[in-house]
Amino acid sequence: MMNAKTKSIITVGIVAILILVGSFFLIKTRVAVSQNRLANNITRAVQNKDGKLFLKQFSKDNQNIKFSEIGAQSVVKDLHDNATDPTSEIGKIITDGRSVAGTKADYSFTVETKKVMGFFTSYYLTTRKSPVRVTNYTGYGDDMTIKMTSGGKNQTVTKSELSSGLFPGRYDFEVTSGGEDDGSYWVRPAGDGDTIDLTVTDY
Repeated sequence: MMNAKTKSIITVGIVAILILVGSFFLIKTRVAVSQNRLANNITRAVQNKDGKLFLKQFSKDNQNIKFSEIGAQSVVKDLHDNATDPTSEIGKIITDGRSVAGTKADYSFTVETKKVMGFFTSYYLTTRKSPVRVTNYTGYGDDMTIKMTSGGKNQTVTKSELSSGLFPGRYDFEVTSGGEDDGSYWVRPAGDGDTIDLTVTDY
């Protein structure tokens, strides 16, 4: 017959094992992202046009690219509105390393893996940011203001911010030079890392 001390030790041991098993299961299902879960997250983001969820599937470095939330939102909108592949298959297509048909750009996304807690393989997306090189042919030199109008932000951006690179997606601009409106411009990086030329001309 066990005494109270032995029972207490056994109880503590059982609780400790349950905590370990629970933690193991939690890490495997919640922290580590399987390839299927990654595909499902992408599909759900596209179906709901949820740019924030889509952006969360990328590496932290990609998420921290300036204006990435604007690009991610435009990508899911493009995938949702223009893809000729079934929306329900888009996540699987991307995680298989294939291109989604019918979109405005041939987006370049790569599936990478990392180890979580040294045991579990977690899948995520990466992409390359594209520098935007602004060329000013208005005759006003540096007297030029570029406002990013995408996503209702209407914020002034600098040439150096654009040259540091943009996340894939569409970005719209209004450019003013010499006090006059030079019109609307846009760029659509695809994630291939290629430099994009934004040529501003006087009407």
